Amino acid sequence: MSLSVYLWGVRLITLLSFSAWIGIIVAVDPYEAGVTGMVLFFSSLFATLLGVLTLILTSLYRRALGEVSATHHLGSAFRQAFLLALFGIGLIFLEKERILTWWDGALLLAVLLLIEYSFRKIVSRDE
Repeated sequence: MSLSVYLWGVRLITLLSFSAWIGIIVAVDPYEAGVTGMVLFFSSLFATLLGVLTLILTSLYRRALGEVSATHHLGSAFRQAFLLALFGIGLIFLEKERILTWWDGALLLAVLLLIEYSFRKIVSRDE
């Protein structure tokens, strides 16, 4: 699959997840929906963030490394977008629960950076 086909697929999925997220914001009352509404909200927001961040990181790879090398780094861009989206959702969830402080955010960031570092070590060991 070429890079442009992959990016169009990501754009389409991101647009659909953004539409779902907006629909949930407009149509779902968080006090009546309970846990189901929160799960739908956070999962659709996660999918939207994942798509947007994947597009941004792939664009950065494309500008910095070129078309061919960016194609080889699609997995890395997706993994990093996944971790960044997880960080954003984690911060929003901690704020929703009213337990977000700067050290909680820093600890979440440290955990996600350790996960990324571990993935890089595993990948470099395989090569």
